[in-house]
Amino acid sequence: MTDQLTTRETAETATIKMIVFAVGAQEYCIPILSVREIRGFEKTTTLPFAPAYVCGAINLRGIILTVIDLAAYLNITAELENSRRVVIIVESRDGVVYGLLVDRVIDLADVNTGDVQPTSDEGACLHGLVLVDNRMIGILKLDTVLKHLVGDTTKE
Repeated sequence: MTDQLTTRETAETATIKMIVFAVGAQEYCIPILSVREIRGFEKTTTLPFAPAYVCGAINLRGIILTVIDLAAYLNITAELENSRRVVIIVESRDGVVYGLLVDRVIDLADVNTGDVQPTSDEGACLHGLVLVDNRMIGILKLDTVLKHLVGDTTKE
């Protein structure tokens, strides 16, 4: 996503297909090309000494994935009694696959990169904010989420 936003910022008409989802009352989006699949939330296996925002691990056809509770990660109150909670399975540019637990998937949106309003914090987990159908949506920075999960594993 970082490359997509930075390389296309100069083109006013460049658009990226995003999947929009809710965490609590706030809506966020990520590039659809980062999404491998969406599946219902299932019981996770607890991981000892994991950060509070890690739900645990699940088995996805023989691959063990860590699931991040996005509400806990973003310090937002989740809708715990929501039957529409799902795990969005994403893959990083480095091939790391993990899950994001969200309250519900809303829809797909075409985001014009020229319409993204950047956030002020350099280390923030958002690229910026964008208006879609008069709704303020945060664009989640997946690289930052992954860096918190596995640490900075950038190859030199």
